[in-house]
Amino acid sequence: MKRKQLQGLEKVTEAAFQREYQSLRPILEAEARLQSQLAHLDAQLQQTRRVAASTEGYRVTGTDVLWHGWESATRRQLNMQLAGLRAQKLAALDELRVAFGRKQAVAKLSDTSEAKRR
Repeated sequence: MKRKQLQGLEKVTEAAFQREYQSLRPILEAEARLQSQLAHLDAQLQQTRRVAASTEGYRVTGTDVLWHGWESATRRQLNMQLAGLRAQKLAALDELRVAFGRKQAVAKLSDTSEAKRR
């Protein structure tokens, strides 16, 4: 393979790798955002448990049942979204691995070709 062809192939594989890497970034950001929301929900649950013990009207009015129903539904929704994102993330990571492997193979081919020229 000619030197110019290898250089062009290196550029193409680098661009493909960067494209796959950039497509992974929004998925990672969305995953972090959902994990943050789940952590916030956990903090709210802990605070509600502390406050509910000292508040007399909380259980009498049925507010505790309503709040726990909302918390459960919200947690379920966030976990379903997180599961979907993680599935997307796994697919994107597979594509990134392939792009990285191609990039490494072309780099090794280029290094080998350069060593033979010397």
